[in-house]
Amino acid sequence: MTSMVLGKHGELTLPPEIRNRYGLKPDTPVRIVETQSGILVIPLTSEPASPQLAQELKDWQSVGETAWQAFGFEEEA
Repeated sequence: MTSMVLGKHGELTLPPEIRNRYGLKPDTPVRIVETQSGILVIPLTSEPASPQLAQELKDWQSVGETAWQAFGFEEEA
């Protein structure tokens, strides 16, 4: 787990290992999802996932819809 501090304008600087793992480059668009216990930052990129990340996502998705209920706080626009 990595801890960070928000900059004075609300910015976060992700560590290089996280940027590399998710293929994040300057100006990569992201989606912010509010949950009951925090926020998720989801990269919106067409870069292919690494095999390790693809497997982690597959494992996460396999837990089913009940797991997504824990992230049900997103407000409608």
